[in-house]
Amino acid sequence: MKSVRREHSAFHFSFCQRSRGCFPLILLLAVMLFMPYSAIGEMIRYLDEHGTPVFVDDRDLSPAERQEFQQKTRAVEQTRRRSGITPVEVHGNMVLVPVEISDGSHRITARLLLDTGASQTVFHRPIMEYLRTRPLAKGWSRLASGEMIPTEQVRIKSLKVGPHTVQNPTVYIIDVQDEETPFDGLLGMDFLRSHHYRIDFGQQVIQWQDGN
Repeated sequence: MKSVRREHSAFHFSFCQRSRGCFPLILLLAVMLFMPYSAIGEMIRYLDEHGTPVFVDDRDLSPAERQEFQQKTRAVEQTRRRSGITPVEVHGNMVLVPVEISDGSHRITARLLLDTGASQTVFHRPIMEYLRTRPLAKGWSRLASGEMIPTEQVRIKSLKVGPHTVQNPTVYIIDVQDEETPFDGLLGMDFLRSHHYRIDFGQQVIQWQDGN
């Protein structure tokens, strides 16, 4: 697997409501320069009995071996759910967190880049097309480069991250220019500041802690 290369750049968003004027929205977005994974067949991620990620070529497994890997993975994931542990994907310094969002009728799973520099949680427009959202405001966000991008402020029914669920959160939707970006938005400080956590990069998990 080829390495993932990142470059960071701070973006300042000046979000303008049509009816209320402008208000600042500060986000730190990561500009990703990444290389495609090498084509090595159907590589499947399993977890061993210690919770360590194991990548194997599924075509080389017998049915019995495949079932054994799946059973171990399910057992580890069930234990993690009970103990407040969430599996994540780690690519270099990127931590991709699975989240569940709902409009009350439908639920979808998205992958958000954990970004402590982002003041708000942001979703890319394609992933939000599957949900009905409550529009709050529309406007434009100005990047540090001066470029303007459409931005929407909306409300959804719920946002679930690990064992934590936020009801009726306000989130933001932006257009994404790179359709191959490996995540669906940013998990920002509006969520993270209220929840204590620790990232185990070796095990590729987030351990949620009491005290929020």
